[in-house]
Amino acid sequence: MPPLAITLGVFFVLFVLRVPVAFTLAAATIVGLVLSPSPIPLSTLATAMWQGINSFVLLALPFFILMGDLALASGVTRRLVDFAKAFVGHISGGLAHVSVVVNMIMAGMSGSDLADAAATGSVLIPAMKRVGYPVGYAASIIAGAATIGPLIPPSIAFIIFAAATDTSVGRLFLGGAIPGVMLGLLLMAQAYVVARRRGYPREPRVPMRERVRLTWISLPVLAIPVFVLGSIIAGVATPTEAAVVGALAVLVVGGFLYRELTLHTVARQFLATLRTTASIFFIIATAAAFARVLTLYGAATALADWITGLTTSPALFLLGVNVVFVLLGCVVDTVPILLVFVPLLMPTVKALGIDPVHFGVVTVFNLLIGLITPPYGLTMYLLCRISGISLAEFWRYAWPIFTAMVFSLMLVTFIPALTTWLPSLVMP
Repeated sequence: MPPLAITLGVFFVLFVLRVPVAFTLAAATIVGLVLSPSPIPLSTLATAMWQGINSFVLLALPFFILMGDLALASGVTRRLVDFAKAFVGHISGGLAHVSVVVNMIMAGMSGSDLADAAATGSVLIPAMKRVGYPVGYAASIIAGAATIGPLIPPSIAFIIFAAATDTSVGRLFLGGAIPGVMLGLLLMAQAYVVARRRGYPREPRVPMRERVRLTWISLPVLAIPVFVLGSIIAGVATPTEAAVVGALAVLVVGGFLYRELTLHTVARQFLATLRTTASIFFIIATAAAFARVLTLYGAATALADWITGLTTSPALFLLGVNVVFVLLGCVVDTVPILLVFVPLLMPTVKALGIDPVHFGVVTVFNLLIGLITPPYGLTMYLLCRISGISLAEFWRYAWPIFTAMVFSLMLVTFIPALTTWLPSLVMP
């Protein structure tokens, strides 16, 4: 049996056995090095792992994670819920619209769908249940809305994609903005239709004076993502520097303006950020080493030759990518896919003349759909646990949301201008 087949076999067997993904990648890498036709010392494993994380772009990750953790602990979610309720709560399906709007705003601070789902789910699922929404619908609409997080900048997934493919972080951030807003609007449209058909309640209309008051209270929070993204686009700060400033801004807003961040809370969130960062960087390091082994075996060239032998149409290639990545996203975590499979496809992407920003947004969008799809869907499992429902109950109400997400993905796939127009306009 060829060494590459054995290496891939080890990877999939360990993955099926539920071995942690970082150890799975490390074990498959060691097997690939040992079986290499030309001798490769095992010491190259450590070198490849170090090179995988030795990137200035990746320094932005811990600070964006910290910014999101501090935002979740600083009372931001509750104030954003009140703000969104004042403007969209009176529409049919009011709290469903609130879920989408809050997640769109939270996306500008956390960049993580799991963090957004945990924050909004713990607040809005009980609120929606109290006024008569089925718990399954509440969980599913929040799951769909939470996937907006990695599309609207800043985005942890885009940072990892940029590090793996040497693509501009700023252009990726801008490329995801329009698809993220579009997905939010489509989710609100389906929420309106579903609410009208099923008779879901709406909130009382809030007077204009109260709207102004709630906007004033929420203004510091709303300004943070604008300031962070604006500093990157204007060239004033790198993504890493903007992430540091964003984390400090959340610290000031939560600690001094809202007075909900205590020293104990800040220390706890710092520890949470350290744990999350360590696990992500361990996966990044082992995935980089595994990708290096696949490159040594010529997997990238073989895959590119195979795909171009099937089709030279960019549209058909992206359609195939959609199918493969949605299926992969159902069973494999987002980070290994971005670091192992994406670099293998980049030679083909360039050969077919596909814009890397367009490909990056399509890739991340696919993986986000996988996060709410069985059997692996982490966001789906998280919200089922928060709401106390089964997967069957979740999917009883999730299919219209899933349909809206797939429709939005098709638009992004076949209309490249949705992802390339804004980056070309702002960062030519």
